[in-house]
Formats: sequence, C-alpha cells, structure tokens
Amino acid sequence: MQPLRQDVVEITGQNLTIEQVISISRHGTKVVLSSDASERMARGRSILEEAIRRGERIYGATTSVGPKTSASINQANTAEFSRRLLRTHNAGHGPVAAKDVTRATVVNLLNSLASGTTGARPALAERLVDALNADRPIAMHLWGSMGQSDMSSMADIALALFDDIDLEAGEALALLNSSAMSTAVAVLSFVDLHRLLQLSTLVGALSMEGYAANPSIVSDIALQSRPFAGLHRHGSAIRAYIDGSYILAEGGPRNLQDPLSFRSMALIHGAVEDNLSFSKQQIERELNSSQGNPVISLKHGGLAAVANFDMVTLCMALDVMRQAFAPVFTSSTERLAKLVDTTWSGLAIGLIEEDGIGAPGFNGVALFHKSITSEARLLTVPLAGELASSSHSNGVMDRASLAALGGRRGLELAQLGTSIVAMELMVAAQAAELRGRTPLGRVTGELFAFARKAIPFAAAGERPPNVQPLLERLESNRGAVDSMMASNN
Repeated sequence: MQPLRQDVVEITGQNLTIEQVISISRHGTKVVLSSDASERMARGRSILEEAIRRGERIYGATTSVGPKTSASINQANTAEFSRRLLRTHNAGHGPVAAKDVTRATVVNLLNSLASGTTGARPALAERLVDALNADRPIAMHLWGSMGQSDMSSMADIALALFDDIDLEAGEALALLNSSAMSTAVAVLSFVDLHRLLQLSTLVGALSMEGYAANPSIVSDIALQSRPFAGLHRHGSAIRAYIDGSYILAEGGPRNLQDPLSFRSMALIHGAVEDNLSFSKQQIERELNSSQGNPVISLKHGGLAAVANFDMVTLCMALDVMRQAFAPVFTSSTERLAKLVDTTWSGLAIGLIEEDGIGAPGFNGVALFHKSITSEARLLTVPLAGELASSSHSNGVMDRASLAALGGRRGLELAQLGTSIVAMELMVAAQAAELRGRTPLGRVTGELFAFARKAIPFAAAGERPPNVQPLLERLESNRGAVDSMMASNN
C-alpha cells in the first residue's frame, strides 16, 4: 500500500479511507471539516433536540445509561450528568497508546461525529480538528475495551478535550459510545501487516536463491492454473524479484521439487493477500459506519435504539487477518531451518565453514527464529468466540467482541513478524553468498547488497551476526525497501 500524499484531508463523515487515516496519524497531515459535514451535524442535533422537546425517552440524552437506563435525566442537570458520565467511565489503565494510535482514534471519532448520526454539535468536531492540527498530546490508555465501544479510552480523549465546556444532552454518550480506538488499531495493524506480507515475499525470493530452489512455481503455467488474484500478485512479484537470477538458467535449480515451504510460498502469500483484501474492505466500511446508540437518521428525521457499538464485524475481519499469517511465519521458519541444515541445503553445517572448533553456526539463529515464530502464532488465535457474561448492566451487556484486543494483537504480530522476516533475510544472504552462485536477481541482488550494509558475511571461525542492525536498517530505510518491493509493478 503506497502512502497517501495529501496536504489536507477533508473530513466528511462518509468516505474516510485507510490511507487517509495513516496520513493523518503517522505523517501529521492536517484535517478540515467539510461544510456538508457541519450542516449534517447541525441537522442531526436539531432532530435530537426536537425529540427531547417531544418528551421522548432517549438513551443517554433523557435517560441515564447501563443499569440506570430507567432513571430520567432532568435537562437542567445535563451538564453535570455529562461530566459524571465521562468520569465514571474514565477507568482505563495499563499502557498509554502510541501517538499514531491516539491520532487515528481522534480522526475516527471526528469522522463518526461528522456523519451527523450522533447528535453532537459541529463545535465538538471543530475541537477535534483543532487537536489534530495542533498535534495536541493526549494520554489514552489501551486497556479496558470489551469491543462494545471503547468507553475507557474514549473517556481519556473526551476529558482531555472537552472537560472545560458544558456538554449538551446526548453529547457525552456520543463521545463515549464509540469504537474509534478499536478501528484505529485495526487500520494501523492492517497497514503494518500488509507491508510485512510484501516484505516476506521479497525476502522469500532471496531464500529461493540461497537454497537454489526451482522457480517453476512462478512460471506462467503455474500461475495461470489457479485464478486467484493474490497468487498472481505474489507469484509475479517473485518472478520480478529474481529476474536475471542464476536459478532461472539451465542447471540453476538443484531439485525438481523443493520442500513446500519454498514451493508453496506464492500460494501461501497469495492466499493471505486475498484474505487481507476482505479485511481491508470490512475495516474501511467500519470507518464510515455508525458506531453509536441511539442512531439518528437524517433521512427519516428520527432516532432508533441500536447495537451499532458491537464490533463483531471488525473483530472477525481482524481474526481473518491475523490467522492468515500463521502459515507465513511457519513457512519462514521451515525455509530458514532448511537453509542451515546441510542435509537440505548442501551447504556447510550451520552455513559457516568449519575451522576445527565445531561451533554450530546459524543453528542457534534457527532455534531463536522458531521461538518467536511460536510466540507470533499464539497472537493469531481468533477472538470472535468470546467469553460472554450476563452479569453486567443488569444482563443487557451479555456479550463482547474484543475487537480492540484483536487490533492490538495485530500490531504486536507485525512487530514480531518483522523480526521473523529479518532473521530469514540474514540467513538467506549468508546462504546465497556461501553458495557462490551468480548472478542474483535484479531485485534480490539489490536486497542482498542492502542487507550486507548492516550485517557482514560470517566466514570460518566467525560468529553469526546479530540481527538488530538489520532490523534498524530496515526501519530507517523504509523508502528504499518500499522501492524494492514496488519493483514488480
């Protein structure tokens, strides 16, 4: 996914994209509230106020919330009720969110208010605009969301930005009853994992050269035999990366059929790509969907009590996204294990020539790689089959989606996955150099040179390099890596 280059993002409440959220949250892009959104919010507010004047019972506006829904709110006490409602739910603790997570949460909340479906005044949206454009720091805690709105996290934001004003009827609930944080971590984890998948394919291509693998897996015959978009994308990418490589020449590949961790790579990564496409579609729909209760209809001029805060759709999309990476990481571990094992690779044991001392070479790296792969795979466990409790809020809140946890695990998965891929890159570069076959591919050769600027070749008697310098180089030179990954376009 290419970064969005935009000076200002106009918030309409209707068409926010993943790319725009990333631009605002990670690159500091300014925002502006569209005039249509302001008008929509004003109409939504008018509908809510008219319903209040008619004496309708409206959750969070004329009644209390949760187990006290039966209690009516005297409109003269609205401001005090709102203050107490925010403080009551300000129970979040644990880690404070990173800046990009907080900014993404604020822009998601802004977009939700801009839809006009919450009844909040345009003035509240303008405060969120000002906070984003001033890059105002907000301490938002990550723990506490059950995926039925992110009330504890949203209370942090609401108190930071609105504690000095009197909120009107329904506005405190509009700020609290939002899943903006869940959606934020969903967006950020999707982007990080999607990029990781592209990097995995690039590194896997160099592993093929280190192994002297058979490239028939990305031939026209192979790719055209299965009409899956993801397979074609990643198969074509591998073919572009190894263009000009020795493994494409007569006598280049060592085997007719390689282990499946090599042979199925395009199939696996392609399947993940297709599943990520589904997850992206669901996440972007969630970005522009109502997440509150009640919901105001500008079309019908009325309100309805709903459960739009239930993030089951988002949780399932995140489950699909995380689960898809389990075979990616397992296959990476197997490729690395095959490269360091002389029985499979035909190279020196542990990929370091023996000097008479008997050190195991890169075998220790392979064991560490398996360790973090196991840890990463545990993060892929689905969460939609949640543990429900009927004891909360008089039995009304009797299920949970855990979407926020699903997004947070996605971010952790991307971090661990980057280490997994970096270690495969380190081992693939060692194997390719030790094998001594040339040339490497047009792009894999560039990747090899890139890696060598961070980690040296380990000659006889030398220890394997530490992967940390390579991880730092991958992070500090994201543009160069993105350019290599885009070479297949």
